[in-house]
Amino acid sequence: MAAQVRRSLIALAACAAGFAAGCGAEEGGGDPATRSDKLVDFTQKPPFVNAMVPENGGESFLLTTNRGFFRVRDGKEPERIRGTVKDEQGSSPVGTFLEIDRLSDTELVGSGHPDKERPLPPYLGFMRSTDAGKTWKVVSRLGEADLHQIRREHGKIYAFDAVLGAILISENGGKDWTERFTPRELVLDFVVDPEDPDRLLASTEETLYRTTDGGNGWRPAMQVKAARLDWPEKDVVMRADKDGTFFVSTNGGESFRRTGRLPGEPYKVSAESTEKAFVALSDGSIYETTDGGKSFERRYRP
Repeated sequence: MAAQVRRSLIALAACAAGFAAGCGAEEGGGDPATRSDKLVDFTQKPPFVNAMVPENGGESFLLTTNRGFFRVRDGKEPERIRGTVKDEQGSSPVGTFLEIDRLSDTELVGSGHPDKERPLPPYLGFMRSTDAGKTWKVVSRLGEADLHQIRREHGKIYAFDAVLGAILISENGGKDWTERFTPRELVLDFVVDPEDPDRLLASTEETLYRTTDGGNGWRPAMQVKAARLDWPEKDVVMRADKDGTFFVSTNGGESFRRTGRLPGEPYKVSAESTEKAFVALSDGSIYETTDGGKSFERRYRP
């Protein structure tokens, strides 16, 4: 228990110090000669891209970066979504460094930081929007949790809290949470087995970890390079490493085979099947594969 408390205090201090930079610890950002700075401010520290949610099979995408919250589609100017978060303590614009997940056409869940330092605390906890991100209401953990990843599986909500250093699990829509502490390194991404609610993979800057008991115990599975993950179907895990190398596992992450390569640093992987996935790069460019990562076609360029 004492070790967990110490980890929490360390994470809190580190995150508070990096608030203006989005609480990130990653480095890099792709090839400076080819990346665009239209949606991303590369003069700031990472993370550059926080969330990418495909809409209508990839006709458009919800994209959140360290410059704000956008709806993007190829050949069109980005549509900025200007949101406001409200609570009893007050309200603030929100959109920069925002983690989101989509429940329906108009309903989103999210977490992050207010765009103004006051009157709300720097950590917004778990939020919900019923008007596509225009207004947000805090559901739980205001001032306590900074959820860098949110995933829904098995009727539950799973999230990684960078303040506590733990996977949080809710069975009642985010009102209450169970805490499962993760390895000491900052978790960059995690995925849940669609067949087993207790089986998860989590990536850090250098290691892929595995748990088979819902996060009570973790063990290193293999060395990786800041891997971004998705788990679309039974036993199929897709992985994109920092150098752009794309991998696929067909045995639940026990082993991976290299299938192809992306033209930049990946930040988000959203897989729809064993063959189809979208990947957002560090500058907000979005690529699609329809052959399991063997080849990629650009779907959006800032």
